[in-house]
Amino acid sequence: MTLKDKKLLYIFLYLLSFGQVLGISILVNKIEFIPIINNILLGLSFLVFLGLQIFFINRILNFKFNKYLKILLGLILIGLCLISMAYLFLVFAFSGKEDRNLIYNGDKYYVLNVGWMDPIYEVYRKNLITMDKLSEEEIKNTFDDLKKIDDQEIRDILKILIRERESFDEQGEDEVAKTGLEDLDEKESFDEEENKEEILKNFEVSDAIKIENSDFGLLEVDRAGARSRWFFVKISEDKMKFISELEETSPKVSGRMDDEGLIHLDFEDINNNKSNYISRNNGNTFEKIK
Repeated sequence: MTLKDKKLLYIFLYLLSFGQVLGISILVNKIEFIPIINNILLGLSFLVFLGLQIFFINRILNFKFNKYLKILLGLILIGLCLISMAYLFLVFAFSGKEDRNLIYNGDKYYVLNVGWMDPIYEVYRKNLITMDKLSEEEIKNTFDDLKKIDDQEIRDILKILIRERESFDEQGEDEVAKTGLEDLDEKESFDEEENKEEILKNFEVSDAIKIENSDFGLLEVDRAGARSRWFFVKISEDKMKFISELEETSPKVSGRMDDEGLIHLDFEDINNNKSNYISRNNGNTFEKIK
C-alpha cells in the first residue's frame, strides 16, 4: 500500500468514527430497542469512536513532516477528540435507557422515564429486541390488578399513569384518588355535558388547530409535562362546539378531511413516535390505525 493510499485510508477511518456515531444515534431514536440492546449499541459506538480517533491521531503523527506543524496538528486533533467525546457523552447519556422492568401475566414490560428535567413515564411491551409503546388506554386495560406487581416503585408509577387522565378534571379529583375508581367513562359521562362546554369558553377559535378541508378543529385544553389533552370541536364563525375528546396525549398534531369525508389525525410525541387515527362519523369517535 502506497503512502497516499494509507493517508486516504486513515482519513476514511477518521470520518467513519463520526459517521458510525451519527448512524447509531439515528438508529436508537428511530427504533425502540429494549434497554440492554439500546445501551450496548450506544456504549460500543462510543468505544469505536474513541478507538478510531486514537488510531487516526497516532498514525497521522507518525508521518514525517514539519515538527511544529505536527505539534499544532496533534493539538487540534486531540482537542477535537476531547470536545467530541464530551458532547457524545451527554447525547448518549440522554439516549440511554434504565432497565426498569416487570413481568405481568407472562409478558415483559418496561417502565421508562423519558423526561429530561421532570419525570415523564411511558410503558413498553417487550417484542424480542424491540419494544411497543402502550397507550394510556392499553396501560389501564393491561394492568388491571396492580396487586400482582411486587415492585412498589413500579406499582406507584403505573397507578399514576392509569389515573393521569382523571387529573385533568378538577372536580372529583380527590374522590377519585381516595376511592381508586377505574371506570373513567362513568366520570366523563357525568362531566361531559357541563364541563366540556365550560372549558371551551376559556378559548377562542384562533386557539384551535384547523382540520384541512373541513369546519372542524383540534383544541389543546390542557398540558401536563409532554402530554396534552385534546378536544375535537366543530367551528362555526367565532364559536366552537364540543364533539369528542381524544385519548391520544402527544403534543404535536395535524389533521385533514379526505374526499370521502373521513377525518385523519396524525400525532407525534416527544420521541418522534407517530400515531394515526381516523374517524368515519365526523369526529364523534376515532380509531387508531397505526
